[in-house]
Amino acid sequence: MKKVLVLFLFMCLILCGCTTLQEMSIEDVINQGTHRKISIYNKYRKGYKYNVPRGLYVSNNTDYNEIINSFDYKYYLYVDAVSYYNKVIEKYEVNDKAYISMQISYEDKYGYLEVNKLLSGKYLIEIMYNYAKIEVIVDSVHLKEAIANSISILSSVSFNDSVLKTLLNEESSHFSEIEFNIFKTDASTNSEYLQAIDKDVYVEDNIHDTDLIGN
Repeated sequence: MKKVLVLFLFMCLILCGCTTLQEMSIEDVINQGTHRKISIYNKYRKGYKYNVPRGLYVSNNTDYNEIINSFDYKYYLYVDAVSYYNKVIEKYEVNDKAYISMQISYEDKYGYLEVNKLLSGKYLIEIMYNYAKIEVIVDSVHLKEAIANSISILSSVSFNDSVLKTLLNEESSHFSEIEFNIFKTDASTNSEYLQAIDKDVYVEDNIHDTDLIGN
């Protein structure tokens, strides 16, 4: 009887959590992620560390580029240590043609979320925050879940200034070869990521989807 009760409570927690996430607005999902205080890290890299949520795992990493997998999707993470160290700031302009487009800001961290619908019916999520960016393509039913996972990862990125200073001095030639710009979306640049996913293209929405953000 106790086992049945424990299982019932566990299932309730899972179902309630999923229901809560689906009922949240995109703005609330972002705010919840940016306001979290990270104290646990499970990934340590050159000059930075971050936390991967449960249910996700790193399948590939090369310095400042990583592939993080869930059961269904691949999240492409890019960490811009150079821009962080030099305190580069570029303002994101809201894209009225995107399915979702919004600025992200909390305390001294900033970024943006842009979602574009593809001809396949899937959605390309581009989210930049805290000098790191994630790109992932998902089905509409997993949109909020993927955004929640992405902002959780990006919010957890923590840089080590002293290590980065040494790395930048020692590996200046390596860093100069990095051309990926986390401040630009694929709507304005043809990224390697889009080229790698069978050349899927955008479906432009003429109206900014404020209902999805607000509900």
